[in-house]
Amino acid sequence: MSDTSTGPTSSLALLAIDALTEFERVVDAIPAPGRGGPIGRLNPGWWTVLHVIRQADFLQAMATGGDRDPWIIEHADAKERMPFEDVRAALARTRERLVAFCATATDEDLERPTEQVEGVPTHLVGVPLQQILARTTGHVFAHAGELSALASLMGAPDLGLPGAMPASRGLEPDAG
Repeated sequence: MSDTSTGPTSSLALLAIDALTEFERVVDAIPAPGRGGPIGRLNPGWWTVLHVIRQADFLQAMATGGDRDPWIIEHADAKERMPFEDVRAALARTRERLVAFCATATDEDLERPTEQVEGVPTHLVGVPLQQILARTTGHVFAHAGELSALASLMGAPDLGLPGAMPASRGLEPDAG
């Protein structure tokens, strides 16, 4: 995880770092059966991860003014099973870029309205970045809970969400 002590950071941005960290931890804890096809009416693990990173990719592009992840653009609307390792790699790339932004984001940075970025839904244009970050943070935590339930059904132990949340608490990543 990026060092969050490099500058003034918004408490919302720190919460977003914790959400992304917990989501990644939960994704890594899903046993193999939960990574593939659907289990009952639950979405397959790969699909839920892809769904979350698609939204996070929108956010990181609007926040940084950078490019969207080409792999996510190509596969965002996948209906057929995707290799979990590919989806997991895209999660790592998206998380890294978004955490790098959040680690130094101030409240003032988040108050600016978003601008159009290619491929990002137009209804997000002009919305203050903090609103999109708040929505994305809640979205990530909600799907972390969904994947935690999936992991539990596959025999994983309770993952203890929301986790230690070290960024929000001003702790080093492994201070728990």
